[in-house]
Amino acid sequence: MKQILLAQNSGFCFGVKQALEKTEREIEQKRCGKTTGALYTWGPLIHNRTVTDALQAQGVHIAAHLEEVAAADTLIVRSHGESKDFFTEAAGRGIHIVDATCPFVKRIHKIVREESENGRTIVIAGDRNHPEVKGINGWCGGSAVIIGSDENYEEILCKSDQAPVA
Repeated sequence: MKQILLAQNSGFCFGVKQALEKTEREIEQKRCGKTTGALYTWGPLIHNRTVTDALQAQGVHIAAHLEEVAAADTLIVRSHGESKDFFTEAAGRGIHIVDATCPFVKRIHKIVREESENGRTIVIAGDRNHPEVKGINGWCGGSAVIIGSDENYEEILCKSDQAPVA
């Protein structure tokens, strides 16, 4: 008989667990009548169709545009985080935001904002179309140099007159 072993650290990462917990709290708040309006996540909460389908079955919608969300609605920002401009625009529309950005991603946002404000060039390694990369880039005004996996990192970093920041 074959045996299936489960890795010690299997399952969702800390940031995704936190986002799911915050979403479940919002579902419960709505169920108890403590909130009004619809409940949305900004894009799919996680990259797991089974989980997002289960959330939709509990009344959680997925928004792709802020125009879809009314002022009385609640919008949960997934663990990938979002740009500073996103939070500003959502607040300006009167949308209730639940920020489920992973604390580690939030730390990166803070570093990027501070280093950018200090005149440093921000270099992000990743897929420029991935929501997390877009969000990080949004904390330096969209000015980051984004390097994809098919580019020569050494060559691009050597062109910069600044030492990279860890």
